[in-house]
Amino acid sequence: MAYYNTYRMTMIEGFEEKPKTIVLLGDSILKNNVYVTKGVDEIMRSKTECKVVSLARDKTTIGHTYKQIDEIPDNLNVPTTVVVLSVGGNDIIENYIDGPYDASEDRGYLSKLFGSYKSLVAELRKKMDKARIVLLDIYYPANSQYKEYYPLIKSWNKQQCEYSKEVEVEQVIKISDSLTKPQDFAFDIEPSDKGGKKIVEAILSSIE
Repeated sequence: MAYYNTYRMTMIEGFEEKPKTIVLLGDSILKNNVYVTKGVDEIMRSKTECKVVSLARDKTTIGHTYKQIDEIPDNLNVPTTVVVLSVGGNDIIENYIDGPYDASEDRGYLSKLFGSYKSLVAELRKKMDKARIVLLDIYYPANSQYKEYYPLIKSWNKQQCEYSKEVEVEQVIKISDSLTKPQDFAFDIEPSDKGGKKIVEAILSSIE
């Protein structure tokens, strides 16, 4: 196992072969087309020579993403494929904003939710064991109505960073550092045209 982890880290950190395919998985952070003039996947296709396979869908949760993993063609499980995963935000919305849990009191359920996220990533790693996998963190919507959920997002992102170090293979791209202004968002919570460009720039600068 130690040798395998060393090999995987060498492949990721010293990524000698440039990526040829980028697979987008997850939610509207990567599939925001209905909210903007040009979606993240469309912007990415215009900014890279890589083939972009967009399997992400609006309103996707952790549970929904397993179907997207099944849809990844087997022939893309190669070292020149990069899989970008963005999911978890809609689960927080469903369970805290629209759901039964109180954001100011409950943290235990968030840990359980993140456990589901780890199981999803493990399934993705199992199928795409030769590909490079990168994870996007969750940004902080600029609209003040979401500020009470910032501690949940902060806790999620912290767990994600700790998990990435634990498994020693995933890279976390902190789009929360890039999308910080009101103009980065459309419909309060979705990436705007400007926000989408920032997401693409953050991804491409990290993987190419």
